[in-house]
Formats: sequence, C-alpha cells, structure tokens
Amino acid sequence: MSPLQADDESLEFVGLLTEHQRHLYSFIHSLLVNKHDVDEVLQETNLVLWRESSNFELGTNFRAWACTVALNQVRAFIKRRNRHPALFDEATMVAIARRQGETVDQLDRRADALANCISKLSPRKRLFLDQRYGLGLSVDEIAEKVGLGAAGVYKMLSRIRTTLHSCVDQTLLLKD
Repeated sequence: MSPLQADDESLEFVGLLTEHQRHLYSFIHSLLVNKHDVDEVLQETNLVLWRESSNFELGTNFRAWACTVALNQVRAFIKRRNRHPALFDEATMVAIARRQGETVDQLDRRADALANCISKLSPRKRLFLDQRYGLGLSVDEIAEKVGLGAAGVYKMLSRIRTTLHSCVDQTLLLKD
C-alpha cells in the first residue's frame, strides 16, 4: 500500500468516525445513565476504533462494527467501575444493543426525510426553525426579533411542525 492510499483510507476512516459520533453517543447513552460516564466510554471507544482502524475493511458496515466496539467498552467500563452496579444485566444490554441496531436505519430515514422537508420550507419559515431549534431562542425572543406577538410565533411554529410532520410521513410512505 502506498502512503497516498494509506492517507486516503485514513481520511475516509476519520470521515466515518465523525459521521457516526452522534449515533455512538446515543448507543452508549442507551446503556449508561450518567452523562460523564457516557462521555468517558465514547472517548475510549473512539480510541479503540482508531487503534483498530487497520482491522476495519472500508465498504463494510462501519456502524455495526463501531457499536460492537462500543458495547465492549461499556462492558469493560462497568467491570472497572464495579462500585457502581450495572444498570442492566448482560442479556438486557445485548437486547438493547440489538434493538438499537434495528431502529437506527429507521431513524436515519426519518432524519433524511426531515432534512429534505426543511429544505422545502420558505426562507422565513426556516428562519423561525433556526431561531427556535438551532439557536435555542425563546418564543418571546423570536417575537421581538421578527416583530410578531408571542402568540403569532407559537402559531407559526405549530404550523411549521405540522407541515414537517406531514411531509416526513408522506416522504417515508412513498419510499416504502
């Protein structure tokens, strides 16, 4: 393998690792309650994934491989932290991990549909969404910025959510 190929593969691996961070966090969080524990296990998982990256074959299922590594890191964490009893027994953890794998594809399809539906909104409606859910502004803060009353902002956000819900449902129905 040439150094250039190795660099390309490393970049692709880093891209996969970055792309799946949110999912890995959610996966680990489904098995551990404490946020600091989740952060610690995610960091350990990332280290193992990077260290074992040469064992991953590009083009295969990165998510499944990464979740298996994460599950093993959760097990090791619980074993190390014996003073904190495990939230679930081994069989329950494996069942949760299996269920997560089954629902992830469905959630990904919904997220893709939602992104597509948001892109179809008018710029004004996207601005409302961004201010509320992107920037985390309160309804009163948005009302002040756009020159509407709070009731008007509530109505607009409600209509946007209804529109997006219908759009996502229709998109998924067309794909099934």
